[in-house]
Amino acid sequence: MKLAHGLAAGIALAAPAIMVTVAASAAPARPAALPACGTSLLTWFAPQGNGFTGGAGYVVEFSNIGTTTCTVKGFPTVKLTENGNQVGLKATTSGPAPATVTLKRGQTAHVALIIRDAGAICTPSPTNGLSVKPPGNTQASNFRLVAFGACPGKSTMSVDAINPGVGIPFFTIH
Repeated sequence: MKLAHGLAAGIALAAPAIMVTVAASAAPARPAALPACGTSLLTWFAPQGNGFTGGAGYVVEFSNIGTTTCTVKGFPTVKLTENGNQVGLKATTSGPAPATVTLKRGQTAHVALIIRDAGAICTPSPTNGLSVKPPGNTQASNFRLVAFGACPGKSTMSVDAINPGVGIPFFTIH
């Protein structure tokens, strides 16, 4: 009888440990992290902005042209250029902290870019281009933009973090 009571007590003590082990092994596995988009992002910029007194607003888009789903997070590096050389300081960052944006093949993310009229801030240096490097990418894309000058030693631009949405016209039908 004492053996039966001892055996029952031992099983009662061991049962919670067995249940914890079973519960821990039944936890769902976390999915593998998606890769960063890196060079799979194609940058698109239309030089027709929405003008306002003192500057203009633009949308810069980044489309996943890779073959797999990827992620992008952060702020792009945006610079005004003259014949490929940076003029003034890069765009400052604005808005909420960046969130990770997941892009399937063909999907697009975007940022809002504000360029202020340099003539209201300084005697501007001429510019004829815009350089945009997506977050996590080492290669910049260069676009023609002649509407603005830049202030040496100052930034006349601000850019927000990557946001999901809109695509390169007609890209997703290919």
